[in-house]
Amino acid sequence: MQSAEYYLDLVKAILTYNGNEQDIQINYGMLLLSILCWCFTVLRVFNTIPDFCWFTFSCLYILFGVQIGICVFVQCIGISGVWCAMVGFAYRMWVHSPSDPVLSNKLIVFATFGSYLWANFHYFKTESNFTTICHIVATWLGYEANNIWVKSHQQRDERQREKTK
Repeated sequence: MQSAEYYLDLVKAILTYNGNEQDIQINYGMLLLSILCWCFTVLRVFNTIPDFCWFTFSCLYILFGVQIGICVFVQCIGISGVWCAMVGFAYRMWVHSPSDPVLSNKLIVFATFGSYLWANFHYFKTESNFTTICHIVATWLGYEANNIWVKSHQQRDERQREKTK
């Protein structure tokens, strides 16, 4: 059994890419963009800001927990699974929801998707195929998580409509 200090050092290495400045800039930049994209695409389905914040922070908490757990298990570093999953979730929301008429929202969505493609191409060229596969899986899981989330809300709304009849 490893000491608590060992695991704290491991988490620090995971979150800081062992000090690799380029990876820190790319991945935390992508995290910021994915959070902005998430806000512009997901916020509109919530009735209140507190509900949206609770949902967002819960998702981030789960995503970071899963990311760190996977990194400890397979001995990798990074947070790219978090932003890939968020982009996948936001992408499905954006594609399957009515378009937001505000141009700035569209610009941040397009900027995020473009940056997502660039970052993944960069890592495809510079890292192992394992990294690319993990990015694809994380994006797909985010997309599917949104699919499950939407279906559960549709079922909830249907049950509420039936109760009011």
